[in-house]
Amino acid sequence: MLTIGKTRLHPSIIENFHLTEVAVNIQATNTQFWLRTGETDQKVFEKVFIKNEYEPRQPYTAKAGDEVRTIIDAGANIGCATVWFKSRFPNARIIAIEPDPSNFEQLNRNCGGIPGVELLLGALWGEDTSLDLQFATGRGSLGSWGTRTLPADTSKVAEMRTLAYTVDTLMQKYSLDTIDCLKIDIEGAEKSVFESIHRDWLAKTAVVVAEFHDRFLPGCTAAADAAMADRIQNKYRRGENWFYHIA
Repeated sequence: MLTIGKTRLHPSIIENFHLTEVAVNIQATNTQFWLRTGETDQKVFEKVFIKNEYEPRQPYTAKAGDEVRTIIDAGANIGCATVWFKSRFPNARIIAIEPDPSNFEQLNRNCGGIPGVELLLGALWGEDTSLDLQFATGRGSLGSWGTRTLPADTSKVAEMRTLAYTVDTLMQKYSLDTIDCLKIDIEGAEKSVFESIHRDWLAKTAVVVAEFHDRFLPGCTAAADAAMADRIQNKYRRGENWFYHIA
């Protein structure tokens, strides 16, 4: 899947200058994938491609043998999961949504030219609204991996705001009848998604893959479990992700 070639740079350049980006060739999609060295991009890449944390124990479809056709990648970051899904399911249509403008720029660079991949600058939430972006302090430890979306505080001037959409709205916006896989890694906003009254999408989704952030916002896992309680066919964990095969 990956080709990590030897550098053509002269050793003295590597020793004396700071490399701000590295590129990895993704053979399955025939694309170059760019990682920012000053960000958490390499950690995300490791989670997705090296630890293979999106590999399920059973198919990503409601029925074994069915083709994966539609995927929503919520919290797409720089596109690691998007490209992983596309490498596994080349015929799938993938909607990748990311609220952080810096991440989105990198997402567009990494995935913008891939057929069947559609990108949206925005956030997933429990209602259609506008949200404030909260960046990780100093963008050092969590970096752009830790950008959070919070209810807009209209009494203050926000550092940055983004539009937010429900899953139902995304399905309408992109004319999706069903979702084979809804991947969610949205830094605590999953609580709003699963507590929302707008949950028609649950009856039209085969698999939910979610990373929960109870450390930021207690109740995230409980909200998901409650929303899918009567639909769960199988639930298991791989790395930081919880897989829900639902009906």
